[in-house]
Amino acid sequence: MRRLWLFGLIVPVVIAACSGSPSSPTPTTPPAATCAFTVSSTALSVAGVGGTASISVTTGSICSWTVVSSGAFVNVTSPTSQTGPGNVTISVAENTGDARTATLTVGGQTVTVNQSSGDPVFGNWAGSISKGAGCPAILPATVAWNGTIRRTAAGSPELVISLPSVGVVNQTVNLILSTNALQFAVFVDSVYTFTATLAADRRSLTGTFTGGSCSGTWTGARQ
Repeated sequence: MRRLWLFGLIVPVVIAACSGSPSSPTPTTPPAATCAFTVSSTALSVAGVGGTASISVTTGSICSWTVVSSGAFVNVTSPTSQTGPGNVTISVAENTGDARTATLTVGGQTVTVNQSSGDPVFGNWAGSISKGAGCPAILPATVAWNGTIRRTAAGSPELVISLPSVGVVNQTVNLILSTNALQFAVFVDSVYTFTATLAADRRSLTGTFTGGSCSGTWTGARQ
């Protein structure tokens, strides 16, 4: 009798345990993709006259990355935000001073951009002009001048010159530039032709000018 009682107690418990719904497995979240970025070069060199350069970026097809430049003279011409493998292209302005360096941050990687010094003759200038014999009396004995020697879009040199005391402001003229000499013409009350010899460092000059019966001397220095 005792055994029957125990059997009657155990069987319902077993049946209750077996009749429960089986538990579903807990879903697992796949690990997030890890993006790594590799650049084809960590250093770029650009000549003083300026130019372009490019690098490639290797990464996964779903990986996004950006490009940031630390230097105002380095312009990123390719998209600054991309996804997947791609290329970065930069344009570097002409260097009118000493050698300089900037950095690009590309997908967290640092790329150094080195530019050599450019031709010192290109840049801002200032100086004075002294009239000599035969010049009109209305012209001052000494005239201050300032200007910028630069390249045209075609690569030819030109001068943007101002002589405020005689009414010349930002007049753009063609510039003939040779190894150590330059020449240009500017209109004041008539056309005056200026020639000069550059110093060895190309940062100063001395020369003469003529126009009609007027002649004189002039000097200049890089600013």
